[in-house]
Amino acid sequence: MESQNSKQNSGAQLTYTVTQETRDQNRTYTLASETDETVARRPSLPSTVPTVLDPELISVCGCLINGDSDSFEDNDYLKEKRKRFENNFRIESYLRERRIPELIRFILAKIMVDRPRTVSMYIGDLLDQCMLFRAGYCKAPVLFEERHLEAVVKSFDPCNRGWMTTGQVRRAFTTLGLTPKSNLEVKTSTQEVLEILRETQERELLLLLSAGTDMEDKIFDD
Repeated sequence: MESQNSKQNSGAQLTYTVTQETRDQNRTYTLASETDETVARRPSLPSTVPTVLDPELISVCGCLINGDSDSFEDNDYLKEKRKRFENNFRIESYLRERRIPELIRFILAKIMVDRPRTVSMYIGDLLDQCMLFRAGYCKAPVLFEERHLEAVVKSFDPCNRGWMTTGQVRRAFTTLGLTPKSNLEVKTSTQEVLEILRETQERELLLLLSAGTDMEDKIFDD
């Protein structure tokens, strides 16, 4: 009885010989007892199936290979857009170098302070004064007159001490829209502060009127 069972088990059992092959760190197992009939019944893979090891079958967008795609074409729209951008950049550079917006704000501020009856004539006279001042032939047509500067200085020294601290001097400059000096003393006399404010206002106006010219470099050197 036992011998009969062993014969049946040995007849039903398939003997496989496993051959291990190492190629590119991958394991491949082949069945040595596999017959040709079993191989024939196995479904065949299509020949166009892409594999990782075959770089020619990897799908790549055609626009990356050749430059004929519409997305990379330098058409008329892109040319017009680039031309517009270059024109805007040149205009902004011109206005910034010559400080045109600051000059317009200065003229508007002068108009609001003086409130002339004929604005066009006033602007013409103001520009003439600016050019004469830049040439050194007349006084500076500054925005803040002497009485304005004295009022600002007095507001920071109401007790008439005769001097102002560094913080007070900086706030006085900021109030008038001027750039304070970097090397300020701990205590500065009010008369000296008044003189510094006067000189700074005239110097900044001269820099504004000389923007974009060779005179601007000479003023900075001085």
